[in-house]
Amino acid sequence: MNTEHVVHHRKKRILAVDDDGLVRRSLEILLRDAGFEPTVASGGQEALGFLTQRHFDLLITDIRMPGMDGLQVIRAVRDYCQEMKKDPIPEIVLTAYNDEAVRQSAVRLGVKEFLLKPFKIDEFLKVLAHNLSQ
Repeated sequence: MNTEHVVHHRKKRILAVDDDGLVRRSLEILLRDAGFEPTVASGGQEALGFLTQRHFDLLITDIRMPGMDGLQVIRAVRDYCQEMKKDPIPEIVLTAYNDEAVRQSAVRLGVKEFLLKPFKIDEFLKVLAHNLSQ
């Protein structure tokens, strides 16, 4: 795996939210192997619980999940950061569905990164490095 894009981000904490256990485990392994400190959540409520316990440098969320969908998770995280007077957290949306209506909703919300699963690892790491360097 090419990790040249993440060398300067070894200690960054990433919160990844996905309802699929295999995806969560894969993200956790990928992020840890790339030198990040991942925390994985199975849904929005769990993610918000983690957010109250520690600071995160980046949020990765699936879109289609039961309970809170990914866009609701993003809104809730933004609201929490604003309420707690914390800096906003960069967001990356992952989805297995190339749904233009969902993509447009994400764009209207101001989400800058929207990746389709499956993704190329090097491309994913470049997107992470770019968002963590801002």
